[in-house]
Amino acid sequence: MKRALIACGGTGGHMSPGIALAEELTSRNWKCTLLISNKQVDSRLVRKYDQFEYETVDGRPFSVRPDRLLLFLVSLVRGTLKCSRLVHASNPDVVIGFGGFLSMPAMLAGYFAGLPTVVHEANRVAGRVTRIVSWFARRIYLPKGVKIRTKRSSRIRYVGMPVRNEIVSQSKTEAKRKLGLDPQLKVMVIMGGSQGAESLNKWVKASLPALAQKEVQVFCLTGGSDTDGSMTFKSPKGTEVRSLFRRFSDDMATVLSAADLVVSRSGAGSIAEMMRCRAPGILIPYPYSADDHQVENARHFEMLGCGLRMSQDYLGDLLKEVQDVLFNEWLMQKFRHNLELADRKDVREFMANDLERIVAGNGLSMAARTEQGLRA
Repeated sequence: MKRALIACGGTGGHMSPGIALAEELTSRNWKCTLLISNKQVDSRLVRKYDQFEYETVDGRPFSVRPDRLLLFLVSLVRGTLKCSRLVHASNPDVVIGFGGFLSMPAMLAGYFAGLPTVVHEANRVAGRVTRIVSWFARRIYLPKGVKIRTKRSSRIRYVGMPVRNEIVSQSKTEAKRKLGLDPQLKVMVIMGGSQGAESLNKWVKASLPALAQKEVQVFCLTGGSDTDGSMTFKSPKGTEVRSLFRRFSDDMATVLSAADLVVSRSGAGSIAEMMRCRAPGILIPYPYSADDHQVENARHFEMLGCGLRMSQDYLGDLLKEVQDVLFNEWLMQKFRHNLELADRKDVREFMANDLERIVAGNGLSMAARTEQGLRA
């Protein structure tokens, strides 16, 4: 049985693709241990996937502020030591990182142990961790068109985002019913990523009466900043238009399948799941994302013809934009067609096949070194 140590905790955008790859590897008789953080988003997902083993690793994001930099360095040393103990105890065949602060200690531990290390970057701008570990990683998975400086470009493979088994497109009518919404009315989904987006939450609450005038229902994922609840307004026809607010959802396939339109931040994970569920969107990048990667993600999404992007500076124009897009059936059909074209369903299989080749090659090289040692 092959074994993989997968560092993917910290945010839903890192956790979800790690779980997706682990699902594929497990189906091939691999044993997968996932390294996660102590954050709520990680523990929430862990409860759904008890087929994997989990280990928590403390970590902090990089910062140039002297006090935070010191904390980062201390956590990096502690994390690397813990990951080294895990590598020694579990004896994995490969260490896989999905970006974020947990990938660095895991991949350093794997590298120091002489194991193959690979890193997956989902965003249209390679993150700091990816750029650093690319200098020693055996394989670097990047989105097509993304460039990175590395010692050996032959180690780069261009792939998309692995998506979990449960994320599948459903009947829009049935999905709306499952959420408790009227299947005859349009649904707009608001989501700000695993941490939520206060600006989007405030915008949608202020816009509910105007949306109800157009008979548009809302399903808003607040990210934990509010309690669950609902609000109902009447349309000019007297129709009750219901809007639901949930801190999070464990059934994103239903949420996105119910959506006629999504208004969202532009994390790579959210975009991949929108593509899989054929949910057109208006993306509003988080303005303080590292290296403006959400801006680039949104720009690429718009370039593919899957939806539109809008700066947070223009939230005042969002209501009109939503109404113009949502009731333009020709445009919506075009978006849905392009989402289907953009969806890459072979990512998990490609990565798993590639990892098996890497592990097999590493085993052969180790056997050769052992044989040379015995001859000596």
